[in-house]
Amino acid sequence: MSLDKRVARFTELVKRFDPNLSTLVDPLIARVRIDDILSENLRMAVAIYTSRCLPDRRIVTNEEELLKAFVRNRELIKNCTPNGMMVPKREVSLEFNLVIRMFADIMESLNFGDLLTSWHVPLNVRFKDGDVVKGNLERNFPTEHIHSDSWAGESAESVTVMIPLFGDTERNKVEYYSPPEDFQEEWLGPQPSYAHNAWIAEKYTKINAPYSKGYIYLVDFSTLHASARLPGSGPRVSIDTTFAFPPQEGSAEKIHPWRAEERSGHETLCNVGRKTYFSFSHSWEEMVDSMGGYKHPSSLRVIEFKRDGE
Repeated sequence: MSLDKRVARFTELVKRFDPNLSTLVDPLIARVRIDDILSENLRMAVAIYTSRCLPDRRIVTNEEELLKAFVRNRELIKNCTPNGMMVPKREVSLEFNLVIRMFADIMESLNFGDLLTSWHVPLNVRFKDGDVVKGNLERNFPTEHIHSDSWAGESAESVTVMIPLFGDTERNKVEYYSPPEDFQEEWLGPQPSYAHNAWIAEKYTKINAPYSKGYIYLVDFSTLHASARLPGSGPRVSIDTTFAFPPQEGSAEKIHPWRAEERSGHETLCNVGRKTYFSFSHSWEEMVDSMGGYKHPSSLRVIEFKRDGE
């Protein structure tokens, strides 16, 4: 797909909730203010989920206290990966479903569900340390390397969704990069590592986009992004996931086979807590092989509830 077509598709999506396109910080990146009530509902749900991942499982809703507890217990939190992903486990399934419910309320408010085919699930609640963990940079897909999520096996016909929630989001943030005019679709698709495509990242231009709480960021896969820390930064907690558009007519979807199972329809996602429930069978002590970073390290099963007579 040409860059012009990607821009046209992204513009159509943004017009659903912003007819004047005032939320665009780049033709392929939108920074959207979240309704205050919906934002607070999500913040509270993530605080409860994060608290329940702590060793004492005591619910903490104060942002500063919660982050201090997480830093203090960082090595004891069994479901937090080197990339900071807080993997949902059986013991916190209910709390994680509450996060999805509050996230889905925000997505429904933006009114573009009919334009997409599927979401990547489960979404990621992510804790990022104030300092870069150097050993993490040696992994295949550290978020500190400039990348497109398609390089980790996601469909190239997608948009990344990010919501910063707690902590030092001014200095511990995500930075965005705009594609060059000679962008080529062949640059997207599964790669052995983010570093493998460093030569492509060099062609991109960094853009000025504040990474602020209370906003949702929609980022087309033809752009690039990376976790970044300024000196003296503190930790943060955020949400990230992706959704896919229908593949272009006559083209095959670029997605790693292991990612194909990590999909949920928009209706299924938006019905969590109403008609559906995301169940996780593995406990704290059980790990799921991420297959080198191409597979989400969780064990998701979608349960659908039906009333009598349905």
